[in-house]
Amino acid sequence: MTITFRPLDMSDMPRLALWLMAPHVRQFYQGAPITLAEVTAEYAPMIGERTPTICHIASAGEPFAYVQSYRNRAYPEWAELIEARDGISLDLFIGDPAFLHRGFGRALIGAYLQQIAVPHFAGETRAYIAHACANTKALRCSQAAGFWPLRDFMEEGVPTLLLAREM
Repeated sequence: MTITFRPLDMSDMPRLALWLMAPHVRQFYQGAPITLAEVTAEYAPMIGERTPTICHIASAGEPFAYVQSYRNRAYPEWAELIEARDGISLDLFIGDPAFLHRGFGRALIGAYLQQIAVPHFAGETRAYIAHACANTKALRCSQAAGFWPLRDFMEEGVPTLLLAREM
């Protein structure tokens, strides 16, 4: 399967809002209902290189997922919470339910690290990803993509597992 990435842009806001309201995304990624205006307010500032976070839409023939990454040291509170000041962190979700449980998550992670993260974050050697401990599907997916469990921590009151992988 071939996965490509393009930077997030304003035309993605309606799709992102739709994905964020999908039940499978709401369960672990977007707990509260969110409007298009709220999505735009949250994600539009990250378009381009105005923040340390880079954001992409993943496609495999059609858009199916959102992924963002950033150097941990760019967000000191996050780095302290996960006890990792080195490397980068990834956040992602598959928005289109037709792409769930078919290997796209694992493929997305590998392709994103190779195509986007390694060149963009030159010099970083480790990637981190965190999932709610209850999100067993995401944990299995990240481990299948080469991440190993590192430590538990609490994120906004939710027991969470931090995983790491060499880039």
